[in-house]
Amino acid sequence: MYKAHYSEDKTRSQSVAEHLQGTQKLAGEFAAAFDCREWGDGCGLLHDIGKYSASFKRRIDEGGPITDHATAGAKELYNRGNVFGAYCISGHHSGLLDGGTVGDSAGEATLMGRMKKRLDDYSAFQHEVEI
Repeated sequence: MYKAHYSEDKTRSQSVAEHLQGTQKLAGEFAAAFDCREWGDGCGLLHDIGKYSASFKRRIDEGGPITDHATAGAKELYNRGNVFGAYCISGHHSGLLDGGTVGDSAGEATLMGRMKKRLDDYSAFQHEVEI
């Protein structure tokens, strides 16, 4: 099971799937206030799919190094033409990014730089999350 969080005392955990579904519900409810429930649902569901990577699993289970888990969901939406959703997800820890330009290098702190960034394999999400 891929875990998203542990309680402070490490006695309880939350799976990534549970975390995504809970966030999907809340984000959808918040976005419904401005008539965008579906957008909120989608961003909430995909915001942490990068936690389905081996590097995040090491991070959460063994205290490994910090790893980028936010860019994966942003890439999924960006590649489907949802740039606005990609902005929301890519900045869910850091704040909204500058858009950048097509000339930005991979990993640069812009949306275009993030979209070029090579990520660890997170494809395991496909077993639990349907976009």
